[in-house]
Amino acid sequence: MKLRILSLSMLAALAACNNSADSPVSESTFASEAVPVAAVESNEAPTAKIQPEAVSLETAHIRADDLIEAGHFIDAAKIFEAAGLTVENSLLRTVEAFLVEGKIAEAAGELTKIAPKKAVAALYARAGLDEEAYKLYAPADYVLEDNAKYSGLPRAYLAAAIDEKPAVMHHKMTLNGQSFWYTASAGHLTAYAKNPEKQYPQASIFYTAYTRDDLSKENRPVTFFFNGGPGASSVYLHLASWAPKHVVIDALNVPDVWADGRPQEFPFIDSQESLIDRTDLVFVDIVPGSGFSEAIAPNTNLTFWATDKDVELSRQFITRYINFNRRQESPKYLYGESYAGGIRVPKLTLALVDAGTDGYEKAEGADKSKFKALSGSVFHSPVFDYSSADQIDGDFPTFAMVADALGKSTARSKETSLESYAATLGDIAAKYARDLTFIASPYTGLPKRIPAYSGGELNFKPYAAALMPGYDFNAYDGRMHVKLKELNPKYPKLGFKALKYNFDHFEEDALNNRITSYLPAHVNYKPRARYINASWQTPDPDAVKGPELAFELWQDKAGATGLPNIVAAIARDPSLKLLTVHGYYDTITPFHRSELDLKDAALDKRVPVKNFVGGHMIYYAQESRPSLIKALDEFYDAPPYGTGPTIAKAQSLRPALSQDAAPIPAAALK
Repeated sequence: MKLRILSLSMLAALAACNNSADSPVSESTFASEAVPVAAVESNEAPTAKIQPEAVSLETAHIRADDLIEAGHFIDAAKIFEAAGLTVENSLLRTVEAFLVEGKIAEAAGELTKIAPKKAVAALYARAGLDEEAYKLYAPADYVLEDNAKYSGLPRAYLAAAIDEKPAVMHHKMTLNGQSFWYTASAGHLTAYAKNPEKQYPQASIFYTAYTRDDLSKENRPVTFFFNGGPGASSVYLHLASWAPKHVVIDALNVPDVWADGRPQEFPFIDSQESLIDRTDLVFVDIVPGSGFSEAIAPNTNLTFWATDKDVELSRQFITRYINFNRRQESPKYLYGESYAGGIRVPKLTLALVDAGTDGYEKAEGADKSKFKALSGSVFHSPVFDYSSADQIDGDFPTFAMVADALGKSTARSKETSLESYAATLGDIAAKYARDLTFIASPYTGLPKRIPAYSGGELNFKPYAAALMPGYDFNAYDGRMHVKLKELNPKYPKLGFKALKYNFDHFEEDALNNRITSYLPAHVNYKPRARYINASWQTPDPDAVKGPELAFELWQDKAGATGLPNIVAAIARDPSLKLLTVHGYYDTITPFHRSELDLKDAALDKRVPVKNFVGGHMIYYAQESRPSLIKALDEFYDAPPYGTGPTIAKAQSLRPALSQDAAPIPAAALK
């Protein structure tokens, strides 16, 4: 081995051009097809007849590297032999001998002494041992038993930070015809506030991550997902959207039995619309008092139930995740839904752009010039401006779309697409903005003035009850309805029995049951406490009170807006990729309201809005999952905004900055 060390030292100057680096590569490092072990007996390249001529040490290693990775060990050994590298020659012949005997582990052990990880991984893959290949890059499986008890109460806190070692479990999946391994992990990271001399722990934040550890971190994106509320955990995005597995919630399939109570489970399947082929995924319970997250003394959960403090805590968590997992060089994305889509993520986008890479620790061997701050953000069903959230012109198209979906409107012909119809409704809203409460059928499906049903404004529940009496409707997807039972079937005029639960949150028991069983079984995370979400009824009363109180006690929510932050973030970094997605039937955050808000901020050409058949959680609509994932794939695959032919457009859409880079207006920084 001394000879090997000596020869390598002579090659140090060639490291930059040596393609056999130890780090993972952009494609899977062990994508080779498995071959029978016996086939390894003759492993010489058919066209590479190596003559025992003298070659330099430099040439020997350069010529041998690709042969070793391809499994042509005897050919590589001959090169080393010709160069006088007897140790390398002997090791490779030993590797070949072990392979012929079918001793794969022994062969890999010898190869490790001379070759980088990717060559050893390729050896395992050729033998059909792709899990062993993946383990070379991934952390070992680890069962984490978390005995802490977490509370959602406003004054609750932890005495000290939770240990940061995560639970780990490896899985294999097939997506878009490709099979690969990934790592599921879950645990806590400490969000720190810094002063020039010391770090102060703020909160222990719980997260669940799905990573492809065999791929190069330099090129592999990582996306941070946040649900809204404010106060909700990440369970909706985590279990139902783009993770490797998801619950199947068919938004239009509402059995009559749901009138008796919430469904307790949904099918849980391997996803065919996961984003893990594009990015690593980190689902974050950012609000202390949600999930398994909690403040650290002297802070309390209530400390962070405010818009600005929430954003700063989110930035601190992301910085900690990046440093803890050495993702400084990775492209980074944000994905926020509802409140997170319209307020938290826009503000966090600016916060991350402003901070740049200043908080990144320089890992050994890292190239600081390659550190990346933020590549883009997705705003899913956002409310960008709370001051405009209830204006009728933004709501009207959604109500009309719901009436159309329920067959209660005659305005849309069979030849008119939903996209065209939505645009027409937007034009009507603009033309009759002052008189929209008086628009009757054919658009709304109601023969009388809307105020007669809603008290003067477009309020969905009274509107829907008038549209289809005898049903309860879901405000998050206006198409969803459950038939109510009559108080007395003999006397229909007596009316109907009210549901014993809020139909807007029909999925919560099922999600609670699933996350409780999923984390131990699929992530190796075994908590003592119950997972906390916005309104689940659990044996622990704290689990009900916490996030509900977070919503009620949240500071600076009224009038909050993320629009100036988007403007300022684009001004700071015109290359940011930004995307808004909405469901046509979401009456909580209507699609046209975002279109109007972005237009008012002169952002409509810079931040596209893509609408889909579905509600607030578009991914609940099974028919729209393929089209939505296609739009997201295109978003991730696109180059930075302003690259190539769009550079002129990027420069023309830099709000709040003149050509001489004038300061950003103070209003844009609020």
